[in-house]
Formats: sequence, structure tokens, C-alpha cells
Amino acid sequence: MAVHIRLVRNNIKSSRSYGKYFAKTVSQGEVTLKDLAAEACRNCSASTGDVILVLTELEDMLKQRLAEGQTVRIEGIGSFSLRVKSIGVDDPKTFNLGRHIKRIVCRFLLASHRCHDHRISYNFSEGVKTVWQIGAKP
Repeated sequence: MAVHIRLVRNNIKSSRSYGKYFAKTVSQGEVTLKDLAAEACRNCSASTGDVILVLTELEDMLKQRLAEGQTVRIEGIGSFSLRVKSIGVDDPKTFNLGRHIKRIVCRFLLASHRCHDHRISYNFSEGVKTVWQIGAKP
């Protein structure tokens, strides 16, 4: 398992880190719900249709529970909750939902645990190494 990276220069002149290079991940492709369902079928006795049905129902349940204002925690994966992005106002009496709420976003916090050396280890990145993307190293 490896995550491919390349270096990208910060070209934002107003930034304190202008001109510095930062590591950026390079996607190695994309998998779809059907791809995951097919893989799950190879690993268990469920059919592709069954897996797709369950994952689609999970999506519907997530939407419903989030819309009800609940945080959804899936052990081993993480937690989902809705947050609002808004414009600040000087006086609470002048706050208007339609004008000052700019968008609603879904926040995802990856499942994690604390290691013996007190570092936090994130479940999905455990054991993953980084490699240079071919031709991307300056």
C-alpha cells in the first residue's frame, strides 16, 4: 500500500508560505460502488445486488439521520455530522438564516486510536507508505 505524492509550489503571494513546496497526493484512480460491491462479493457470500442494496440503504439512512441533526458514528470508519458555514454579524438580532447561512457541509472525522507513544493513528492510513509520483520529484 502506498500513497503517491508530488511537490506543489505555493504561488499565493499573500501567503506566509509563498514559494514553499508542499506534498500533494496524486490519485491513482477511482473505484465505484459497483467495484466495491464486486470486491465484497468475492470476499463473502453476498451477491453484488445485496451489497449494493445495503450500501445504498446506508446512504439513505445517513442522509436521514444527518438531516435530523444527529451525528452518525460507524465503528472502524469514523463519524459524520452536518455543520453550517455562515457570515458573522455584529448583533444577534440581525442574523437572518436565509442571508447569513452560506452552506451546509458534512464533516467526516476518521476513526482513530492513540498509540503507545501517545501519537494518534488513523485507521485508514495505518501502514500506508508514501512514494514519489513518477516524474514528479523536482
